Amino acid sequence: MKHIIIIVFFPCFLFPQQVLIKHLSNNINTTSAEINFVQINDTTAYFTVVEQKNGKLESNIYTTNFICGEWSEKKYAKYNFKPDNMANISFSDGNRIFFSICKDEMLDCKIGYMEKNKRQTIHNIPAISSAKFFNTQPFISQHNSQKVMYFVSDREGGFGGLDIWLSIIDNDGKFGIPINAGNKINSSANEVTPFYNKYDKMLYFSSDKKEGFGGLDIYKAEGKLNLWKDAENVEQLNSDQDDLYMTFYDENTGYFASNRKGAKFETNEYCCNDIFSFQYPSSFSDSVKRLASIEEHLPLALYFHNDQPDPNTMSITTNKSYKETYISYFIKKPDYEKLNPQLNNFFEDVLQKNFNTLNEALETLLLNLSNENNIELQIKGCASPLHTFTYNQALSQRRIASLVNYLRQFKHGAFKEHLDSQRLTIVELPLGERNVSGKVSDDPKNKKQSVYSIEAILERKIEIVNIILKE
Repeated sequence: MKHIIIIVFFPCFLFPQQVLIKHLSNNINTTSAEINFVQINDTTAYFTVVEQKNGKLESNIYTTNFICGEWSEKKYAKYNFKPDNMANISFSDGNRIFFSICKDEMLDCKIGYMEKNKRQTIHNIPAISSAKFFNTQPFISQHNSQKVMYFVSDREGGFGGLDIWLSIIDNDGKFGIPINAGNKINSSANEVTPFYNKYDKMLYFSSDKKEGFGGLDIYKAEGKLNLWKDAENVEQLNSDQDDLYMTFYDENTGYFASNRKGAKFETNEYCCNDIFSFQYPSSFSDSVKRLASIEEHLPLALYFHNDQPDPNTMSITTNKSYKETYISYFIKKPDYEKLNPQLNNFFEDVLQKNFNTLNEALETLLLNLSNENNIELQIKGCASPLHTFTYNQALSQRRIASLVNYLRQFKHGAFKEHLDSQRLTIVELPLGERNVSGKVSDDPKNKKQSVYSIEAILERKIEIVNIILKE
């Protein structure tokens, strides 16, 4: 039964030091066991589901996509090879994808890999595979120029139960003889689910040794190979049940599996693992430094074609996003250059460059907001004098609204929760034509000057003028 658990609360809870833990939605978690959630980019993740089918345990790998702020309904992944039970997928090697391949209801497991972008063939690892021993949970790590695979095995030479082992990989991709990770990691209890975090250079793993909180606890140790400092209990994440399969996606966020209170079950509470996400806060000083990188570009001007978005209306809102208006503006480049050859690469060096800078700034802003900071964004809206003062005031507000719409769409709605919770607040400064230069024509019959001149172009804009981080 222990092998089944190994391969195999609330919706949101704050632990000491403000680590935010969330129970993933029903798109991911079921009354079966979900384990080993591995996010490989901003929109894609893989995980294993262990479930009863026809009276037998079966494990399969599934995939999910991050859409509009949440993980989508899981889909059966292409990395399943029947009749074997596939589990514990790992993308930590750049050229190969590793798995646990199990038979006999997950009681007989070995490690294999598939080469990326090649015919789907599972390769065995002779130096590790043995019919006598249980081998599972591979994770490849790079220590300077040295590549190593950490894995779990009950092979001879360990400290008892399941231990964490390692195999050094040479330049030809061949695996060395397994080496025990040593007594700073392993004990007479079970040590499982190794993950080496490149950000803090710690090996994270789980153990059911008696000094823990109960069941399997998550531990971390600094070092490499079989040279480790004493392991520490990761208290902020552990419960009195099983906590394992910790993975990091970036410096502060990641996932783990647990059967703690709040995990889904049919009849027996604490029976089955679910996936939980965690998020460590960045320090306030780190956030200040990140925002300082944005402030170097302020005020950041974002430009519009004449009377855009939504011409000929007094509405102060729009359904269009700034990205839409930017694209429609950029494709007018030939018309502008035909009427004004002296634009001096405005479309590439200003319009496009500032849009790219906006996207970089939003990534940084999102990182700060994800760490529970409160931020105020001050946006100024401007217009050329080619209409009445009242009309231009409304036009300026529509332009600001288009940027807010883009924020709500950015990265599949990643800003939406921050705007709705008011952790991100927008202060609008719609100036209309108040600050317009006296050099700009307001003659609607002279479009060469009132629409296509560089003076008019530079007035049709909004500006992010200030970003304020609030403690």
